[in-house]
Amino acid sequence: MKKFKIIKLFLISIISLIFSLVIFLFAYYSILEKRLNRIEERIPTASAKIAIKSNTLSKTEMKSQLNLIPVPQKVEFTGGNFVFPETLHYEIIDSLKESTFEFLKMIPGVVAKTGQNVENITFKFNGNLPTQGYLLDIRQNKISIEYSTKQGLYYSIVSLKVLKKNYGSVIPCVIIENYPDLTVRGLMLDISRDKVPTQKTLLEIAQLLADLKFNHFELYIEGFSFAYPSFKNFWQGKETPITGEEIKSLNEFCKAHFIDLVPNQNLFGHMTAWLATNEYKDLAECPDGYRMVGLMSMKATLDPSDPLCIELVSKMTDDLLPNFTSSYYNVNLDEPFELGKGKSKKLVEQKGEGEVYLEYAMKIHKIASSKNKKMMMWSDIMLKHPELISRIPKDVTLLDWGYESSYPFERHCKMLQTSGLKYMVCPGTNSWASITGRTENMFSTIKSATSSGTKYGAEGMLLTDWGDLGHWHYLPVSYAGYVTGAALSWNNKSSDELPLSNFLSSYVFSDESGSMGDLVLDLGRYSQFEEMPLINMTTTFMSFQFGLSDRLIVNSVMDKMMESLNSVMKDIAPEMISAFWEKYNARHSFDFNGLDSFINSKEILINKVKISSDESLLIKNEYLNAIRLLKLGSALQKYVHNRNKLDLLDEKEQLVEMKVLCKQYLDENKRLWLIRNKQGGYERSVAALYKLQEQINNRILQLEKPYLVRSLSSFLDKLFTAGVILFIKLS
Repeated sequence: MKKFKIIKLFLISIISLIFSLVIFLFAYYSILEKRLNRIEERIPTASAKIAIKSNTLSKTEMKSQLNLIPVPQKVEFTGGNFVFPETLHYEIIDSLKESTFEFLKMIPGVVAKTGQNVENITFKFNGNLPTQGYLLDIRQNKISIEYSTKQGLYYSIVSLKVLKKNYGSVIPCVIIENYPDLTVRGLMLDISRDKVPTQKTLLEIAQLLADLKFNHFELYIEGFSFAYPSFKNFWQGKETPITGEEIKSLNEFCKAHFIDLVPNQNLFGHMTAWLATNEYKDLAECPDGYRMVGLMSMKATLDPSDPLCIELVSKMTDDLLPNFTSSYYNVNLDEPFELGKGKSKKLVEQKGEGEVYLEYAMKIHKIASSKNKKMMMWSDIMLKHPELISRIPKDVTLLDWGYESSYPFERHCKMLQTSGLKYMVCPGTNSWASITGRTENMFSTIKSATSSGTKYGAEGMLLTDWGDLGHWHYLPVSYAGYVTGAALSWNNKSSDELPLSNFLSSYVFSDESGSMGDLVLDLGRYSQFEEMPLINMTTTFMSFQFGLSDRLIVNSVMDKMMESLNSVMKDIAPEMISAFWEKYNARHSFDFNGLDSFINSKEILINKVKISSDESLLIKNEYLNAIRLLKLGSALQKYVHNRNKLDLLDEKEQLVEMKVLCKQYLDENKRLWLIRNKQGGYERSVAALYKLQEQINNRILQLEKPYLVRSLSSFLDKLFTAGVILFIKLS
């Protein structure tokens, strides 16, 4: 009997505890909801119409500005026009005849011949010109070109190629004096976040880079996006990586167009795929994983003290480097978030984080040097420990990355110049995690980076095009960034008079209506309708990571992300944190109606553009599908924000709308993906959308159940939400 009483008391206690927990969580949810409502009531209401300015120059403005990017250092219009003949007769020294013939073949619709008595294009060596510079004098009956190197000669003919496409066969007579502000002008393309381009796509990108006078190209590799011969078991039959033969072919193309194809792979952090294998899981700094800022569980960093790690990255290097002829090797080494949190904790406590990092970096430097390569590496950890920069070997190039307009490029460039090291500024296209880009931030960041780099002696610019969280943006979304990066790294003074929209329409998108440039730049401004700007993404993109989650969870995660900014960036870019907090505190309500109207107006205009090539038709379809995803994102955010206020019919109507949009987007996305990219990685890329589809279907089924069942489900959802938020706050 006594035993029965004890059991009874125990059960009563458990039931009471559960009941108390339920009451507490429900009350906690109510408090959080009321608090969020009060905050939102104080936030200013967004304007129903946010002004989006046009970027297209008028015909009058274009008469005084050459439609050529990069904009030359000096341009003088001399009056009249040059009409391209069917045959360009030229003469040049014998050693350059064959090369010049190949260069002139780039100009569409023109045949080049030499050995005639009368030339309509002449070439002259001028040793006083800069290495990559040239003089181009276009007269009514003749073109004269001066050069000091083969590369400068090549760039002069590239300019003719671009002018002929933009103006047709009748181009204005001008005298151009041209040379770059920055010696190196590069692009780094992420091929490791699910999307691996086909060889055809890579060659097309390289051709665009050549036409924009880039001279440096990198394919960012982490995980198994490269077909390592020594590690076939990790990718064969599972992934569709770029192969050594494809790299060799791309390398030859790049060499012919004065582009240095530089090998790139991460060898410290960002090793998640390798550390997820049974063979290498024990090489992790934190074998059981590490929860960053209490939110993200990660196992991405190698143990810097383990010789087996050096053995692994050395073998990876042996596999990759034979496919390149470049004398450089970008080993990355950025964001080793777990450093000092696991196996190396005691070592870091003894020596310091910077010292342990530098020792590991020097082991990688030894590997690179043994392969006769000059090492390139990201500078984030060194900027965090500037006292160690003087110990970095002088053949290393530091890469200072920053993707927000408030990033302190000038302060960093000034410091790096005094170090005596070569360094490059590394802004971004701002395409990733944005769907259609972030135009204003992209332009401002590239301008800040290139102007600071030019002022303080940077070796060059490396423009980054990442693919975070599934690489959802279509390739053309990055083209505005490519063109801006090319323009401002070549001629930084051109930022205020850049014919960006006109050039995008005429040269990049082949749009006879001349409106596509404005459209793509405007679509990169849709985030103005959101509550606030985010770092590295838009709230519309971020909404897909949460799906149908309660808005209280979304708000809680946002608060946690804000708190984490200080710990992640305080030693590198405190100015950026301050600027972001200022924007966060000045946020406004989400203008759903304004965004929907904006998206619909752009969709109508894109359907009216006059395309003139198969490529431009593909670009048009990519943008139309991107708009479909924006519509879905807007509908999703509106639903999450108003969910608790909707009646049954309204909620079901919104869910059905999202279901249709999601299916339409995914069907078209799969087709478009396979045109430019390999199959592997697609399912990972769209996993969040598959999950959203499932959530929508489950919610629609839930709404068809009896009222009491729906009420109980809603009650349990609130308890779950309160529990998740409590966990986040205590993490």
